[in-house]
Amino acid sequence: EAANRSTSTYLVDKRLDMLPKLLTTDLCSLKGNVDRYAFSVLWEVTPDAHIVDVDFKKTIIHSIAALTYQQAQGHIDLPGDGANDPAVSAVKRLASLARQFRKIRIDAGALTLASPEVKFTLDTESLNPTDVQSYALLEANALVEEFMLLANVTVGKKILRHYPTLSILRRHPRPTRSNFAALTSKAQSRGFTLAIDTSKQLADSLDLAVLPSDPYFNKLLRILATRCVQPAQYFCSGEYPAKEWHHYGLAAPVYTHF
Repeated sequence: EAANRSTSTYLVDKRLDMLPKLLTTDLCSLKGNVDRYAFSVLWEVTPDAHIVDVDFKKTIIHSIAALTYQQAQGHIDLPGDGANDPAVSAVKRLASLARQFRKIRIDAGALTLASPEVKFTLDTESLNPTDVQSYALLEANALVEEFMLLANVTVGKKILRHYPTLSILRRHPRPTRSNFAALTSKAQSRGFTLAIDTSKQLADSLDLAVLPSDPYFNKLLRILATRCVQPAQYFCSGEYPAKEWHHYGLAAPVYTHF
């Protein structure tokens, strides 16, 4: 059944999971104060986000807390270092590292595009939508994203060393000029030039495309840019030369979904 579905589907009022709920919400999910078997990437990291060493282990994870994004954000926002609360202290340390990892990615040329999510308020009786709101992303969301990306890049490099022609990776080709032609023309009409040869050039171009009179203009450009880039692709490392493994949006030479 999972193979036939191939993806999870999100509807207005519910989600159709690709995998059985017993796996996705219980057995394969980390829970507070419950042992969970895992395959883990272990980094030794300095406070200034320099990775000293990395290892890969079969592990048993025993989380000291299960937090919603809002709860994790509350820990991040608390003053001080949270030394008196292990959960607060851990989240704050992770947030500090995530900020630095993000800066390293952005400086390398990773794109910050916009693909806004919305949530609906439903009538309790008819279940018809009565309101729609933009889903607010918190720093806690970005914290999880940074370590997910770091794990995926790290594992991609690891499997490539052991299986140089058989690794399942994910590539994101450089966009074609034709895909960006209409957006580039519209941007030029407002006095801005979009360079797309590298993700760093595009990122810098988007950062400069700001209209003080229209605070939404930059976000709109980023939303439209998202629709101009090519979709990412899974591939086997033996199918393409190394120069074509690059992930344009993440500015990563090797990437996979771990």
